[in-house]
Amino acid sequence: MKPSHRLSTALALPLTVVMLSGCGIFGSETFGAEDRSIEVDAGDVFELTLPANPSMGQDWSIVRPGPDRATVRQEGGRKDDFGGDGGADGGGDGTQTFTFQAVAAGTTKIKMSYCVLGDCPDGDDRTATGSPGNDPAYFIYTVTVR
Repeated sequence: MKPSHRLSTALALPLTVVMLSGCGIFGSETFGAEDRSIEVDAGDVFELTLPANPSMGQDWSIVRPGPDRATVRQEGGRKDDFGGDGGADGGGDGTQTFTFQAVAAGTTKIKMSYCVLGDCPDGDDRTATGSPGNDPAYFIYTVTVR
């Protein structure tokens, strides 16, 4: 093999990895509680990861009717309870992650309800602006798909 062919072959793999990583092939982009404005490309998979305490009955749900399915579709989710120091109450810190597929160009809202021991907000008058506390609240995310 000529030296010039070896060099081009050696460069091809790293360049391919860099190009594919921008396409979301190696995982989805993750957004947190503070990322209230999300921009993704059509076809991308993205995650919304929020602080939660599943073992203590503090978790999230998507408020119906949910995001516009022509723009964004929920693909799944998971709860991760990290256990923390446990303590007498058995609680620990964790997260709850929702996975979405960006379907087509457009803008939609994802309204998340933070529930504490099954007590969820029952009106639009509660909108959380910071991290969730012990009171039920809504977080509203605006998703723009390019």
